[in-house]
Amino acid sequence: MEGRIKAGQGSLIGNSGEHYVVAELLKRGIVAALAPRNTPSVDILASKGTQMVRVRVKTKSEEYDDWQWVVKQDGTIFRDIGKTADFTILVNLTEKTKNLQFYIVPTAQVDTWLREDHDRWVKTPGRGGRRHDSTNTKRHLNINKRGEDLKPFLDKWGIVWK
Repeated sequence: MEGRIKAGQGSLIGNSGEHYVVAELLKRGIVAALAPRNTPSVDILASKGTQMVRVRVKTKSEEYDDWQWVVKQDGTIFRDIGKTADFTILVNLTEKTKNLQFYIVPTAQVDTWLREDHDRWVKTPGRGGRRHDSTNTKRHLNINKRGEDLKPFLDKWGIVWK
């Protein structure tokens, strides 16, 4: 998978992550379907019994350490974060399917991590002691830097259906 994003295959990587998440939900007896392309605030709609859940999916390929987002014009990273029933599933897409990793995290928690990491980045001097640009709209969640924070969410599909 070396260099696939730079080769213009980023949407294929993202789409495959969404399909893997739908498959994981279905095999657990959860009714799940992809939302129409570019639906704001949701990639997958899922239900079990009477409970509905919004699922956002962010996929990275294994050769990269970061999941990436772009801040919207209003300064938000996520639209319409729900206090409950709103999850972001971070997919670490690997060459071998058996090695896929899924981190099931409440979206509000991902939003907090991204804001904290950006604030820390802005306060840390860059190359040659230069200041980082606080208006940079890219946000990164690094699998290595946030490894301990992510660990409790690895394959925790059950937290969605409490």
